[in-house]
Amino acid sequence: MSYQTDSSSFIHAVELLLGESSPPDRLFRRSKPLSLLLPAFLYLSTDLSIQYGFWVQQFLAYWLSALFLYKIIAFISSKDFFAYLAMLAYVLCQPMAVYGLAVLTDGLGWCWMLIGIWISLKTISSSTLSIFNLAILGIFMGLGLFIKESILVTGIFTFFLLLIHPNHSLKARLIGYSVVGSFFLSTFFIGNYLTDLFWGISIFDWVKFGQSDPPPFSWSSFIIQSYHTIDLYWFLFIIGFYKSISSRKWSPVHYALCLTFISGWILLPLFWPYLYDRILFMMAPFIMLWVAIGASHFKALALPLVVFAGCTNLLVAFFIYKYQISGLITSSAFLFCLLLLLAHVLKDRQVLDKSD
Repeated sequence: MSYQTDSSSFIHAVELLLGESSPPDRLFRRSKPLSLLLPAFLYLSTDLSIQYGFWVQQFLAYWLSALFLYKIIAFISSKDFFAYLAMLAYVLCQPMAVYGLAVLTDGLGWCWMLIGIWISLKTISSSTLSIFNLAILGIFMGLGLFIKESILVTGIFTFFLLLIHPNHSLKARLIGYSVVGSFFLSTFFIGNYLTDLFWGISIFDWVKFGQSDPPPFSWSSFIIQSYHTIDLYWFLFIIGFYKSISSRKWSPVHYALCLTFISGWILLPLFWPYLYDRILFMMAPFIMLWVAIGASHFKALALPLVVFAGCTNLLVAFFIYKYQISGLITSSAFLFCLLLLLAHVLKDRQVLDKSD
């Protein structure tokens, strides 16, 4: 599973960058050249094969993603245990474990997105907005487009967080939008001009190609692929989201996370036809807080449940990919629901035993 259908096109794009291949870049991979630089550098400096260079890049991005998701959840919840549960669930999600460690660029894109969320969170949560930090955020997001389109979700989160954060006046918000937007667009157009200048391709060419022969939209397929983003963790999310709403202790960041998740899920089918779990996974970080809250409902059983769900997700994915076994998703979901019911009963008994 470490070598996917798209892997050869990314390797070919690096070969084109190095002048070691002549066939055309049919999938316009060089329109996002920042995702190709580390494998190219490792090949030139250490003679490491391009394939292994991508694995190094994905491996580094995998653990940096875990680190920044931990920092984000710890900042929002002020609870290290929540952050640990969320981080563990995130790295054990099937798309993260499969596509995040394959010869692709998705892992680097998700990592860049999470770092952008962290910068946005720290910048907007401060008592006064820093023009310098807002400019850095805009440049960072602009550069992110030359890695993966998932950085756009960071922009949606930034929009909502700045809109509803009580620390800032209307004037400050408008200035914030102007600074982030202007530096984002400037970075994007300069970068797009340079890719067109050097290689005769741009992100616009990639968008046109993606829209040229799109697959038909199917609600059933969209729902199935959405489920595959976090698989069994959806059940913990439902529990956590219910508990969070019931507590009525939402901060502006909670609302921004929720609005980003909802709007992203609505907007993606409207603008991009390839709605696979690998694409939809860019929305997963915005619900990991509630996955952790849902797991914490089971007290001492929280960590075992998160690990069990993650390992089950990966095993189910392996058997489906390797042996095309049908019915595994439904049966694993049913069994996990029974396990959650049992864990709920045991959790209450543990409380009673401690009180005795």
